[in-house]
Amino acid sequence: MNPNLTTETFPNTDTEIVKLGAEIRDLLSKSIARSGKHAAEVAQEMTKRLDRPVTGSMIYELTRNGEPGREVRLPATWIPAFCEVTGDDRLQRWLAGPRLRELIELGEQVCSMRESGQHLLDLAARFRTYGRETKGKRKSTRKV
Repeated sequence: MNPNLTTETFPNTDTEIVKLGAEIRDLLSKSIARSGKHAAEVAQEMTKRLDRPVTGSMIYELTRNGEPGREVRLPATWIPAFCEVTGDDRLQRWLAGPRLRELIELGEQVCSMRESGQHLLDLAARFRTYGRETKGKRKSTRKV
């Protein structure tokens, strides 16, 4: 068992569970909206990726307001396909929790810095090459 997880990190009241359900439905709805696809399109693409039937109605049910006793749960095995189809990984990041989200963001910043650093090294190499090619060919701009 992960020592960082305790019973305090999991919802333990009906109110907390309802709140989490609402947050998940909101994330799903916003991901679909940002994708520019309709629920039926998302379902069709998920069907191909999951090799099991997913309908537009099922996707709609996952995003509608949860009535007590009628909440529809998103199978965890569908989450990667959903995120891939919508092009939005916010749901996966939200589920990862704050500590892992912070690590992911840190890793992304490191990658970005590395790419920027490589870009600067490439520019420096080009300028060094340019300097060698033009050495002795420059005209003096100094006035005597």
